[in-house]
Amino acid sequence: MADSGQDAAAGYIDAVKWIVGISSALLAGVFLHPELTNGWSFWGKVSLVLVLLLLGASIVGGVVYLLWLNRIRRRKERIAEIDREMSSPVVIPDAQRTQKLREEKVLLLKDEEDSKGTQAFWYWAFILTFLFGGAIGITSFCAQVVYGQRPKDDCKKDCRDKCCDDEGAATTPDLRRFTVVQSAVHKTAHGTQAHTFLVNQQTGDVWQMICDQKGNIVAFQRVKRLDLNGNPEREEAAKKP
Repeated sequence: MADSGQDAAAGYIDAVKWIVGISSALLAGVFLHPELTNGWSFWGKVSLVLVLLLLGASIVGGVVYLLWLNRIRRRKERIAEIDREMSSPVVIPDAQRTQKLREEKVLLLKDEEDSKGTQAFWYWAFILTFLFGGAIGITSFCAQVVYGQRPKDDCKKDCRDKCCDDEGAATTPDLRRFTVVQSAVHKTAHGTQAHTFLVNQQTGDVWQMICDQKGNIVAFQRVKRLDLNGNPEREEAAKKP
């Protein structure tokens, strides 16, 4: 019976250690990754602070309760040692030793009776704070999943062709991509000349690179498109010069 009682006490101590470890892991996770609360509402953050306070109180209560459990185990072991020593047969009884053991046992039993209230207080402080903290934490987490808003930073990160909001779309730069096409070579009064053309892939405009005879000045001008009658095309005529 004594062995079964000790096994039960050892298992109970292990359960308390597990609960304290879970609370410590949750606290460490929040402190190491505070960015997880980005985008949470005000009440969501308030509930998180409340959960952290409850888990912290549960850790303190659990540690103190473990100390009380160890004290109880040690006290029971000492009482068992006194009973064995007092019941063991001796050749010459020692009255003083026996009286001292009786007094020590009385003090241990009195301490056991007086400590029941304190032990119960730390037990309920430890277990209730953990249960309330877990319940509030799960409830607030589910509420944030259902009603939480997506952070704007994630929205801008996922933008590709068009940003998620009008502000992002207005600030998106208009990228113009040009490609060099095959140069055209023709003869003029000054000799053979080559012209390099750039094509705007977004608008389809063709730009011609021009330079002076010495090559000191380089510039670009848009090539005008004409139809078969020599008139500007409809799109060309609608463009601003």
